[in-house]
Amino acid sequence: MSLLIIRFLFLSFINLLVITFSLNLNSQQLINDLSPVILLSEREIIITHIIISLSVAFITLLLLKIFKPFIEIYLLYYLRFSFYILINLLSLSSVYLILRVYGYSRLYVLLYLFISSAFLFLSERFSTK
Repeated sequence: MSLLIIRFLFLSFINLLVITFSLNLNSQQLINDLSPVILLSEREIIITHIIISLSVAFITLLLLKIFKPFIEIYLLYYLRFSFYILINLLSLSSVYLILRVYGYSRLYVLLYLFISSAFLFLSERFSTK
């Protein structure tokens, strides 16, 4: 359980770094979509960044849970690291697409993919010992 929380917090944090360092990021559409539920101003844009970061972390861990049998059976012969890159790319792109986040830095997204995949790979190794 603590490994799950650590993974969730780390993935959320590094995704928040990607969003923070992307200078041209535009999440204005998310504010408009949330306006019937939560009234947010332009100064409270950090709340949308936190929602995006938490969503990416949640979807990543959910996809890892769903595809756990594929990791165990199919990927015994292939590199697991590439599977983690695929899961991270799928979750990141789906959340950014659904929440209509534009203008993120591609360099930071690539760094996120490699750092998060390496973290998931290493945390899996520590959890089995």
